[in-house]
Amino acid sequence: MTAAKRYEPALHSVRYGLKGILLYLLPLPALITAIGSLMRGAVMDTLITGGIFAAYMLGATIARHGFRLQGEYERRKIARAPSTPFKTVAAIIISLATAALDWWTSSFAISALLSSLLVGAVAFLGFALYYGLDPRKDKATGLSIGVTLDEVLEALDTANIKIDAIDQARRKIGNPEFNARLQRITNKAREVLDSIEDDPARLSRARKFLKVYLDGTQRVTEGYARTHQGETPVALETNFSRVLDSLEQTFTEQQAKLLEDNHFDLDVQIEVLETQLKREGVL
Repeated sequence: MTAAKRYEPALHSVRYGLKGILLYLLPLPALITAIGSLMRGAVMDTLITGGIFAAYMLGATIARHGFRLQGEYERRKIARAPSTPFKTVAAIIISLATAALDWWTSSFAISALLSSLLVGAVAFLGFALYYGLDPRKDKATGLSIGVTLDEVLEALDTANIKIDAIDQARRKIGNPEFNARLQRITNKAREVLDSIEDDPARLSRARKFLKVYLDGTQRVTEGYARTHQGETPVALETNFSRVLDSLEQTFTEQQAKLLEDNHFDLDVQIEVLETQLKREGVL
């Protein structure tokens, strides 16, 4: 069993969903000023302060997207650095908005331009010190000869998409027992993905196993959820239960053998599982 820390999607989403909320409070003075200018009939001041407020809001939105990407990057042991430096872009937008706001308060005096730019630079520095900038280096520890970063990431992303699809179909099934068993199956699948992140060399051994296991589980779960709504005949429930038995038992056994580097046993059991799933009409 891998010692990797389990990933809790809900906690992860909450943590990075709240980060950066304070950035939306930063431009409130500009908004209040814009409203006051509008009430006074100062059209130009309204446009300027309103535009500055909009720039702050845009920067905050871009920054929060960058925070979410960084959170995913930090969670994973193997990951690509974000291709677009969203946090850096946000910091630049916010610093320019701050400089513009400061310059506006000095009535756009040329003599005050330098000091306003310095205020903007301080805003950029403050953002960088408090939130940090974007990670620029890929995380690719543990890669072995014959396994590339792209291959590992593609395999993990594809597997995660299938697991999410199984979970989505599972929620449509009213049988509590089937729900619990499918959740155990997806938990085991995520444990295997964790073990691959711990040691990417395992990917070559896990590729076929994950494909057969996840494809089979996704097809049978989605098919059952789609066609067996409401009251289900006992024979159909028995058939689905038998398929889940095959999936859960085979995966539990092969999870351990996968970590033991036993190539032959793994391939033999995969062939047995394929035969069982085809017999039940899953593959």
